[in-house]
Amino acid sequence: MASDASILVFAGPSLPPASRPAEGIFAWRPPAVAGDAFRLGPRPPSVVVIIDGLFDERPAIRHKELLEVIAEGVVVIGGASMGALRAAELRSFGMVGVGRIFDAFAAGRLVGDDEVALLHGPEEWGWRALTEPLVNVRATLQRAVRERVIDIVLARRLLGAARNLFYKERTWPAILADAGADAFAGWLGSGGVDLKRRDALACLERARVLVGSRPDPRPRPPRTIFTERLIASVARL
Repeated sequence: MASDASILVFAGPSLPPASRPAEGIFAWRPPAVAGDAFRLGPRPPSVVVIIDGLFDERPAIRHKELLEVIAEGVVVIGGASMGALRAAELRSFGMVGVGRIFDAFAAGRLVGDDEVALLHGPEEWGWRALTEPLVNVRATLQRAVRERVIDIVLARRLLGAARNLFYKERTWPAILADAGADAFAGWLGSGGVDLKRRDALACLERARVLVGSRPDPRPRPPRTIFTERLIASVARL
């Protein structure tokens, strides 16, 4: 999958089409899945940005395929969602992590994959988010406490209610009902924080800076039977 653009971005609900810059330097792809790093073609872009990725209905993008791309001299950036997870896991092997969510995973302050998971619509719906990821809930509650909209006791109760909900059921109405805090709903319309969106835009800023840079050489990872099968399956598509 070659592209004339310098930056290839895998994005979905964290950065839907309406929020994306129109610059021709960016080429947009749906959320990443297993094998996508092997579909870049013979003329890969200068920079690949992983923001969103699927993990439920499709196998998630694999670590070793990203390491293969890094070994080819491509700058691979991750943040906001699946990209933050992969960047935290591969930061010692050359993947560039960006944003507060990446920092939290890299430091061990966040450990659960469900922190960034959410239910969303298909591409035809503009990848519209249908539930609330925990990282956004945390950021929103932190802002509400700072602005003295709620106290720390209620914030902890709301966070506990959010954590107890399955990610496909985690909406603000469900969180508030479970915690008995319906009055807080009025502030959310203007006070809610979309941390994933902020980190996604920060990834694009970092990508602009790194276009044309030459990363340190990295060794190619060993080719396992699993990797060879993944490459073969991509070739058949």
